[in-house]
Amino acid sequence: MTRSPITDAVRHVTDELLAEVYLAPRGTAPDLTTVLGQGTPWSDSFLTAPQETARAVEAGLIAVAHATPHIDVSDLAPEALPESRARSHLEALRDLWRDLGRLPAPLDIWVHVLRSKASDALEPLPLISAPCLFASAAEAAVADTLRDHHGTLEHTLVTAHAARGSVLRHIQENLGLSSEHVARDDSVACYGLRDPREEVEFAAALARAMLDEGTVTSPKDIGLLVPDQPAYALALPEAFDRVGLPLSGLPTEAATRDQVGELLSLLLVVLAGPAPRTALASLYVSPLMPWTMETGRRMAREVIERGYSRTARQLDGPAREVLDALRPCETPAQLFARLGAVARTTLAADLYPRIATLKAVTGETVDWALLRRLAEPSPLAADGHDRFVEGVSLFKETALPWRPVRQLIVLGMAGPHWPRLPGSNPLFTEGEINAIRATGLMLQGREQRLARGLALFRRQLGAASDGLTLLVPAVDLKGARLTPSTGMALITHILGAEDPADLVQDVRNAPEPDWPIAAHHPVPVPLGGAPALPESGLLHLHRGLGTRDQPGIDLLRLRETNAGPLPHSPSRLETLLVSPLGWLLDELGAKDRTWAPETLDVMTLGTLMHQVLEDVFPEGRPVPEDESISVSVPNALDGALKAHADWLLDRAWATERHNLEREAQDICLSWAAFLRRVGAEILHNEIELKGDHGGILLHGKADCLLRLPDGRVLVIDHKRAGSRGRRDRMSKGWDLQVALYRAMLERPAEETPLTQLVQGGAKVVTAYHTLMDGTVLSDADGAGLAGVECASEDASINAMNALSQILKEVGAGTIRLNSAGDAEAFTKERGITAYALDNPLVSAFSKPETIEEEEAE
Repeated sequence: MTRSPITDAVRHVTDELLAEVYLAPRGTAPDLTTVLGQGTPWSDSFLTAPQETARAVEAGLIAVAHATPHIDVSDLAPEALPESRARSHLEALRDLWRDLGRLPAPLDIWVHVLRSKASDALEPLPLISAPCLFASAAEAAVADTLRDHHGTLEHTLVTAHAARGSVLRHIQENLGLSSEHVARDDSVACYGLRDPREEVEFAAALARAMLDEGTVTSPKDIGLLVPDQPAYALALPEAFDRVGLPLSGLPTEAATRDQVGELLSLLLVVLAGPAPRTALASLYVSPLMPWTMETGRRMAREVIERGYSRTARQLDGPAREVLDALRPCETPAQLFARLGAVARTTLAADLYPRIATLKAVTGETVDWALLRRLAEPSPLAADGHDRFVEGVSLFKETALPWRPVRQLIVLGMAGPHWPRLPGSNPLFTEGEINAIRATGLMLQGREQRLARGLALFRRQLGAASDGLTLLVPAVDLKGARLTPSTGMALITHILGAEDPADLVQDVRNAPEPDWPIAAHHPVPVPLGGAPALPESGLLHLHRGLGTRDQPGIDLLRLRETNAGPLPHSPSRLETLLVSPLGWLLDELGAKDRTWAPETLDVMTLGTLMHQVLEDVFPEGRPVPEDESISVSVPNALDGALKAHADWLLDRAWATERHNLEREAQDICLSWAAFLRRVGAEILHNEIELKGDHGGILLHGKADCLLRLPDGRVLVIDHKRAGSRGRRDRMSKGWDLQVALYRAMLERPAEETPLTQLVQGGAKVVTAYHTLMDGTVLSDADGAGLAGVECASEDASINAMNALSQILKEVGAGTIRLNSAGDAEAFTKERGITAYALDNPLVSAFSKPETIEEEEAE
């Protein structure tokens, strides 16, 4: 510590103070990734994990530099060691130090001070005599230099501010040392909380209570000793702002995201190809892109939902240049040309040096894994500290408090804090450290670092004069249980308790009048948060709410363009049949927008198999032989993957591709056998159907159109499923799709080859081909066809009747809500799997089952 000869203020000698007084030049941190190549003991580790290896080597270099008496590379003498692993690592660190030319901060500041003269200092920094037993050799060298430049001051250095005879004073003087047990008093309190966030809320409320009750007279009389963790840093400003208390010691610039690193990482993923949807969406919403945030969000939504963005295809100018560059590349020249094109058009000025770093480690081929590790983003650390006198003092875990306080609140007295447990040296074992210390290089091991940490914690606790409050979290924010810290165990021992649990007062288990803070109970949410639903289960969204000049909304015409209302597909009307509310939410676009990676789900599998069948069985050609099918299926599947799911071409999906090929072979061979058996001719694939039903415009697609030898036309819809569920639905009269297909054929909105056949008198049979078991299920008109199973006389009668009733209700502005038991009822009574009920909003607005309904079941 030092005392200003001008103001007499006593303060710590910090790295920032040294840099200001000695005008230490500010330089960029040395980049170890550029020098950790071949010829070092860590070469193999660097190739496997460059970032992790660079961090470990940097930590080892800093530890060795701290052990030198002059912070000079010439202080290292690995020759004093016998031939060993320790010697080779120490030699490599010495060579690395020479190659870098400078050390990471703050060692570069210390080196500047050691090489400066007393006259270089802008103001005197006389040290207060207080020998530190745990200083490293480098720290001692800096202190000796300051004494030589500025001398020393006789000053009583107060390391314990509490009143003599109090428990707090005893802890301040004896923590970590041998001492007698003392009886507890009110100078030390200990409370158990749930997790770090609750700790922060409690600390803010306790500070407020201290001020309100007169325990302290000013916020500056309260200090917070907080672990250096994001969980605390993010919660502190919000919690103290809520109780109206300013915090002194917060960073002037909070930790920020490495947006350039994020952008570069995303670019590498996209350029390696095939580009995942989530990577493209993340790229689109990057603030560094040459389009507005609203445009980026719209593009991201589109690519997540469809796999491509219509908006992106319409952009031009710099945006077009970026989008054109987002194509997979194979050679280093292609990669860095496209990265350069992006760098020229984005708002990321720091992208060029990052690209140069990647280019420096790239040879004749592209090592994508290595480049992604090198480009990995890391949060940008908080910078500076905003301090003002009247705020509650915030003290860092790794530094001494910068002013005394009356009440000190210590958070995080569980887990690896107080003191922060020293990890192993990343490069040397404890035995090797002892061998190195024997040569005169005082490298610190775990024992020395633990003693140093305890001494720091003891000095930190010495900042309090009146009271100490310890907060002990039970779990971290992930829910993992925490054990009491080493400091908590030592305090427990000083107070004569057997276990830290004997000292901790669990706030939640104590009567509320005994709480040290005031409690506020929020008003209970009505109905436990459930919506108030009408007993009838009907929502009346009346069209009559409008006027003659401006009528209300027609629920059946919500999706309308200038050309008129958009038609409904059979799948949309099936949703309406299952859940009118689910249908309405779909019409309004109120659906889940959660980003998720591509998955091999039922829809993707169905799309792939539809494409394979279309390619293997082209329209207008004879049914291929089995040998030809076995040859054509792999190519057809490859084409389907490239068109609809190119992410499946990655090596990680090799097993799934093999299984898909085997499944496609079985499906195609089974379909060919059916076509031969019935003598069918393939007229068309993927044929459009348009028509109307009850005034509702319809549109859909038939997967395949077959002509049978007797002149009948078979309209096929391929379903990647087994026949059991579809058969059950058709037998119970609840299959809607076959009836809607027939409606579109009988009342077409436009002429197609199929409608021409119908007008010419051809008898049409609608049927499903269930791919998983090769079954063909038809409506009543398919009776008697060889190889075709007729499921019911009228497979749609109940579905069509129910649809007519629901259309009347919806047309009148009425939405019928679902009941909680509908999913099971639809499966049991209708053979329908109610996917529409998976919408969480539909579930939230479903009527609970009544007692009578449960008893009836």
